[in-house]
Amino acid sequence: MSQPCKTFNAPDKICALCPRLVSFREDNQQKFPDKWNAPVPAFGALDAELLIVGLAPGLKGANFSSRPFTGDYAGDLLYPTLLKFGFANGEYGAHPDDGLTMQNARITNAVRCVPPQTSPPVMR
Repeated sequence: MSQPCKTFNAPDKICALCPRLVSFREDNQQKFPDKWNAPVPAFGALDAELLIVGLAPGLKGANFSSRPFTGDYAGDLLYPTLLKFGFANGEYGAHPDDGLTMQNARITNAVRCVPPQTSPPVMR
């Protein structure tokens, strides 16, 4: 019987695995130097029973804030719903230091960096 994963190594802030995304991310670092502009880490415990997977960070949402679905319209819908059904505690303030915590839920993106023209890389 396999054991649950207890640790996870998030991508490094200067991850270079996807050249097209790296180039776009570096351009955004120049345009928006005070924003996150790096691979967006997951939010919530590794052993959560509920996993929500988005496609990729939004340019002015998670790419700016560093938290999935934070700072964009999707988060304005998602986080109040999680709060309503007990999968989150606190208050969603659309920024990563708003005090919101996940309860038995984890949110991540299939692609961790914002893609150009909201188009994730094609897997070959």
